Amino acid sequence: MSTRTMLAAKAQGMRISAEPMPVPEPGPGEARVRVRACGVCGSDLHLLHLGLLPRNGAPGHEITGEVDALGDGVAGVAPGDTVVVEPLDTCGRCAPCGAGRDSICPDAQLFGMHRPGGMAEYLVVPAKRLFAVPRDLDARLAALAEPVAVALHGLRRGGFERGQRVLVLGAGSVGLVSVLAARWLGAEDVRISARYPRQAEVARHLGATRVLTEDEATPAALAGAARRDGVELVLETVGGTADTLRSAVAALVPGGTVSVLGLFTGAVSVDAFPLLLKEATLAWSNCYARAAAGGPVRADFEDAVDLLCAERERASRLLTHAVPLAEVERAFAIASDKKTGAIKVSVVP
Repeated sequence: MSTRTMLAAKAQGMRISAEPMPVPEPGPGEARVRVRACGVCGSDLHLLHLGLLPRNGAPGHEITGEVDALGDGVAGVAPGDTVVVEPLDTCGRCAPCGAGRDSICPDAQLFGMHRPGGMAEYLVVPAKRLFAVPRDLDARLAALAEPVAVALHGLRRGGFERGQRVLVLGAGSVGLVSVLAARWLGAEDVRISARYPRQAEVARHLGATRVLTEDEATPAALAGAARRDGVELVLETVGGTADTLRSAVAALVPGGTVSVLGLFTGAVSVDAFPLLLKEATLAWSNCYARAAAGGPVRADFEDAVDLLCAERERASRLLTHAVPLAEVERAFAIASDKKTGAIKVSVVP
């Protein structure tokens, strides 16, 4: 282990602070990345408030930086390359891995949860998890590749087809990038439910054709609207303890699909009778997929980088706060307080 030290975020129960830790060394097949930006995700907030963030390494899985050092046997990347990190480590041998569905590998581990993550000056990851990004793409914008990949995967899990009408439930960062992703893929009409005026403003800028208030996003209101103007696909992005699945099913036209991206932290309620009457599909979406035989044509992260390069100006509206790593506790406080107008808070080493 290196005797050099770096600054890294460390959680203790429901508190988080920046502490000195050893700089990690890359092993065979690995690369060390000098982190340039790491986004604070809603799941990070959920886990901190529950006291469940990892204590043995830094949190953070929305990561961009530059390659700093390589372990033995690495090809395809070089020191100095600007990259984003697909924050997974998997066995590479099971059927899901062989099909490019790494996120459902039984041995999958997430960087920032099971393995040290990106709220640090450096981290070590398998080199195959790196995707190149243009040097002129802002680091905080590049770090959005992770939530954008989540959104793209959710749309694909929902069987998205060009020209569809889509409803996004929830206007956190994943919900908002889902609007951008759906429009980029060719959705005709993208609606979103938003609780706060700042979220509604950004959603419209990202391409939302309609922003629903909380009263307009209740199951009863959506069921009434569905008879006149329903949607083929709903993306649920709220999770937590929200009662959103009933709203999602109510909004669908017959034969529609609900794709669940939100991280639920407790039991959820599903109204099964409308699912039956509509012959609706309930799909679950976990992270992202990679290019593989029998899998997607391209990795979700590849398309996420392309989207961000093409939509730089609009996507930059999501970036609201940049906080130094040394003040990581303040970054979490800002992200937790919607009165700040926070959408995407970035930790910058």
